[in-house]
Amino acid sequence: MKNSNSNKQVVLEFYKNVIGKKDTVFAERVLTDNYIQHNPMIKTGKSGLIEAIEMLKQIPTPENPPRPFMRLIAEGDLVAAHMMVEFNGLMKVVLDLFRLENGLIAEHWDAIQDVTAMGSHADWMIDGPVQIEDRPQSDHNKSIVENWCQQILIDRKHEMISIFVSADLTWHSPEVIHEISDIGKALEQIKIEKVHLIMGEGNFVVTQSTGTLNEQPHVFYDIHRLENGKLQEHWSVSQAIPAVMAHENGMI
Repeated sequence: MKNSNSNKQVVLEFYKNVIGKKDTVFAERVLTDNYIQHNPMIKTGKSGLIEAIEMLKQIPTPENPPRPFMRLIAEGDLVAAHMMVEFNGLMKVVLDLFRLENGLIAEHWDAIQDVTAMGSHADWMIDGPVQIEDRPQSDHNKSIVENWCQQILIDRKHEMISIFVSADLTWHSPEVIHEISDIGKALEQIKIEKVHLIMGEGNFVVTQSTGTLNEQPHVFYDIHRLENGKLQEHWSVSQAIPAVMAHENGMI
């Protein structure tokens, strides 16, 4: 637990100094020498991120930028950060995943998606609880989500959805979910082919997957909040996988 908390603090300092202040000197210190980048638009390595930061300095920042809403979930050497940010005047929901080595950031994955407002509720895709609870249940909750992924997302046994979710599940996505039966309809255009990672901290579990959305290759990050052994709340961030990237690492 101590290691996870310290890793969270490293990530918070990264956002404050590297992303917020565009401090390339701090970036030099907080990244490992063999830093691996998976964002498709940024070159890999420490030099690639520093180049991207220098480019960000040229983009005008909003006069009153919204304070990023952040949900942090950690397990071992991994930290997932879920937030909403403004970029070039557009609101984006982001899932960043970091792997740390000895207190330094060694690898980064992400997905970035345009925010879709539900009426006047522009933060619908990100809001909700952030407090980590029930840490002793971490492994049990991960096993529930693993079964959900296999049975519902991969095997597409949508008739089993009610076994996994609470009757009053909150589903933070643009699709309208009023009842459990609506979840299957929302998943019709999504085909998960492989779950690459399941990480969890207490009542929150994060999955990293690849598959297709409307027949286009995508990477998917899903966050699940569990209560009493069932999915109580769900968020997702997905991004199309481009044919050409700035490196050869792939998005996964």
